[in-house]
Amino acid sequence: MSFSTNFKLEILNKNQFETREEKLAFVSAVFMQNGSIHISKHAVNIEVENELQELVYRLATELKSLYDFEISISSKNVPYLKRNLFVLKLPAAATKQIAEDTGMIIYSGDMAIGFSDMTVNEYIDEKLIKAYLLGITLSSASVAVPIQSQNDRNIFEGGYSLDMRFNNENIAYSVMNYFAQFDIFLKKVNRNDIFSLYIRGSEMLSDFMAFFGGSNAVLELNDIIAYRSVRNDINRIKNCELANLDKSIEAGQKQYLAIKLIEEKIGLESLSEKLREIAIIRLENPDFTLEQIAELAGGDISKSGINHRFRKIMEIAKNLQE
Repeated sequence: MSFSTNFKLEILNKNQFETREEKLAFVSAVFMQNGSIHISKHAVNIEVENELQELVYRLATELKSLYDFEISISSKNVPYLKRNLFVLKLPAAATKQIAEDTGMIIYSGDMAIGFSDMTVNEYIDEKLIKAYLLGITLSSASVAVPIQSQNDRNIFEGGYSLDMRFNNENIAYSVMNYFAQFDIFLKKVNRNDIFSLYIRGSEMLSDFMAFFGGSNAVLELNDIIAYRSVRNDINRIKNCELANLDKSIEAGQKQYLAIKLIEEKIGLESLSEKLREIAIIRLENPDFTLEQIAELAGGDISKSGINHRFRKIMEIAKNLQE
């Protein structure tokens, strides 16, 4: 399962409601985000669709504890989504009862025609607000964290984000304002009449998940952050080592060419014994580092000493070119 699904299942199980009002707040949120009203010749039915089976069954449980009417749950395959949707259906008799209790169903005469946003700013009690926000989050939030690339396990793709989409701007504003009361600040954007609230960054995402008691999700998030940090440090060190190795090889090649020039022009015998010794070692080992050449030279000379001798050889070669 995805990180987002695991997070939702965790907070769904951890948050239980004590009062009728909390249950109604939760139900209202899910209905507003995932509900629809179907009008036929014989009846008006309410349907709720969501890909998270556990959410649909939890909604059914809360409704059964509130009302005494029949509830049916089915699933349907949605090819373009490449997944199943779980559908909860309520009978026509349920519509008026829910409308009376929540005020969220709009009527035209005796006919229910849609969902209202009139109740979204009415919650004052923190428990009711949290129940409402839980319903909103479970029915519409998508959480993403960096994942390892399939092509290179050392590379992480994506970032830390949370997105929620709304068809109603008033609901989006109310959700944003409710979260702000708990110091969780979401940003809002409008694209083609779809209103989105979002979070970017691991710190605020962690606060968001902790608000609902998602301790396991927070721990997993911290593990991802730590692992990614370690991998970045390792990659940085590797890149630095590779850069240093490239410089060492380039310097070795220049030293090799300088020594070959001296050999052709005046012969290596013209060099002092100390310079001739490392010149021969370099000719035999063009890719060796200064440390490796120092070891072959007997280990009695330091890396800086070897580098000093090569600078003298480079000066001699430069003078021969002039």
